[in-house]
Amino acid sequence: MATKAAGVALALATCALATATSGAIGRVANRDGASPAPAAPLAIAGGALLRRRFRTREAAFARIFEPGARACADRGLKLGIAALGAKLSLREIGETATAAAPAIAATVTSGLAATPALRRAASERFGPASGLTRKVGALLAAGTSVCGVTAIGGLAPAIGASQREIGVAVANVAAYGTLGMLAYPWAAKRLFPEGGVPAGVFLGLSVHDTAQVVGAGMTFRDAFEDEMAFKAATVTKLTRNLTLALAIPYLAYAFRSADAGAGAAAKRPALVPGFLIAFVAMAALRSLGDATESVRDDARWKRFHKATGDFASNVVLPTSMAAVGLCMSASALSGVGVAPFVVGACAATSVGVVAACSVKALDAAGAFRGIGAS
Repeated sequence: MATKAAGVALALATCALATATSGAIGRVANRDGASPAPAAPLAIAGGALLRRRFRTREAAFARIFEPGARACADRGLKLGIAALGAKLSLREIGETATAAAPAIAATVTSGLAATPALRRAASERFGPASGLTRKVGALLAAGTSVCGVTAIGGLAPAIGASQREIGVAVANVAAYGTLGMLAYPWAAKRLFPEGGVPAGVFLGLSVHDTAQVVGAGMTFRDAFEDEMAFKAATVTKLTRNLTLALAIPYLAYAFRSADAGAGAAAKRPALVPGFLIAFVAMAALRSLGDATESVRDDARWKRFHKATGDFASNVVLPTSMAAVGLCMSASALSGVGVAPFVVGACAATSVGVVAACSVKALDAAGAFRGIGAS
């Protein structure tokens, strides 16, 4: 417990420093409200830099800080997402998820189809020594198209992937998901100058992991004062995560073999994660309160849902971002050749392009018009 407390404290301190730095940069830049250097990427960068400072004492860092940092990155993120439901109503969630459904289907399907094809082409180019096995292609497809490390962890036992194959896929998701988290908020503003729901849906589709989407959404919100985009990114990513229920059986079916039984017995994540249920439950509570006249007009109710949502947005989630940075170890990429990263880059780019085109088409058709309007 004490060891975990040290990691959580370090994440909180890193988050506080990142928030203060972001505010100071905003004041120096003479910008009201939004800072040109949002807290989320600063928190991740600060955590990663702190981790790098310990590179000569990696074992000591892992023993003292990593257990708490990993708990904060995992459980803190889930807690923050669940509490974020207080900022939304069921109507907003349903409207955003329904409007984004065609884009989600297009992005996930294209990623699942294109990534194995890219893997085959690269394997022919780089040869057998590249390590681009069929299982690596399937893991990359799941991680890039659906929900990052969670999808990789769910598919790996089903196809009997080795630890090295899992490591290659995770390294790709970490590298390109982080790059997308830092770059896509600015691309989203370029693609969707008005921001709002279309920008958020794009972020929810183009970035790999849930934590990375939250970071991208927070960056967009803080840089452009756009809370609606942040909400839409979160709802889109959580809806996209549900396709895990179809993607894993589909990919596993292609790898049925004599040892499939051993893989099937391994532990798999829940198809509907608990934090997603909690997120919807919190939104349902918000909707119920707002629909009850005696509760809706009560100042205590307004303070409760505002404080809960703000706590998630301003404390829990930024601290989780700092913890993500603290968990970034350079050793995770050691021994991995260039070929898997070429495939990962092409897969990530294809998913981003399909996401941008599909959201653009839906936006032009008016699919997002009126969402979030009071």
